[in-house]
Amino acid sequence: MNKNNIHSQARGDLMASEKKLTLKESAREIFADKGYKATSISEIAKQARMAVGSFYKYYESKEDIFLDVYIDENNIIRQTMIDNIDWDGDMVELISQIFGWSRSLISSNKILLEWYNSDISEKLHNYYSSEKGIDSNPFHLFLVDKFTNRMLTEGYSQEKIQEVLQVYQLFYYMDTHITEADLPNASKTIEYLATYFVKGLFK
Repeated sequence: MNKNNIHSQARGDLMASEKKLTLKESAREIFADKGYKATSISEIAKQARMAVGSFYKYYESKEDIFLDVYIDENNIIRQTMIDNIDWDGDMVELISQIFGWSRSLISSNKILLEWYNSDISEKLHNYYSSEKGIDSNPFHLFLVDKFTNRMLTEGYSQEKIQEVLQVYQLFYYMDTHITEADLPNASKTIEYLATYFVKGLFK
């Protein structure tokens, strides 16, 4: 491939990336205003000033673009939590902060509230419980690193740390598989379990 072809391909890739970003930003605006169910692909394409056919060059469905939007939105609020929570304070208080901040930020965010919407929740839950979703979830990775270092500081053995991380994986599993529809007050119940577990661990 000659230099002209390489440069041409690079420009084409950049334009495609920019168009996909425009679509995603347009979708975010509409999802945040109208919610998942009331939003249509034609509205997203119109907002992005594209033909509906062009939408399908970048996303296979409304579900796919919503997942992309949701991941970005979730990462933003999780970064807010990372920046504002006192990670070196009392562990029981830390659990309270994590769940408190999470509830506060999600309750005011129409996009993130779709986690509980049966029209799209299966797609979201499947992603976050998949290997790809776990390995590319920055907040999950942050928590594992933070709690591992905290336990090392407290003098826990590697064997004990791995046992505790197995319990954390169980909490992660419950969070990605159990919804309020399955168990009323599921989030609060998981918080209680996490709180009592930490009390026993760091007493």
